[in-house]
Amino acid sequence: VIFIDEAYELDPGSDSQGKPIVSELLTASENYRADLSIILAGYQTDMNSKLYNYNEGLKSRFEDVIFEDFSKDQLLTIWNQILDEREWHADPKIGEIVTSRLIVRAGKRGFGNARDVRRMIERG
Repeated sequence: VIFIDEAYELDPGSDSQGKPIVSELLTASENYRADLSIILAGYQTDMNSKLYNYNEGLKSRFEDVIFEDFSKDQLLTIWNQILDEREWHADPKIGEIVTSRLIVRAGKRGFGNARDVRRMIERG
């Protein structure tokens, strides 16, 4: 398994260092398709504009899997789980307030889902 996070940063259309990497990925995805899984992760818009637009055959070699942002209830569950794991206690209203503020950013670029919940806990 090869996992490349923020794969759009390879940007073979405008980054000469990305071209040979993408070329190797294309070759490997075809020649070793029975034994190799390649996961390209990144923001959908950037993946389409910077990576898939470079070569029409590239997108056809990968299946899109879209992960939706967590709901407010899911964020609250994550909040409570992190608190439990750390054996920390907080007024339940705090979790409600934090997740209400976080959910406003859902669907926007840079929203970190569980990472944003963890960061809020760590900021205290």
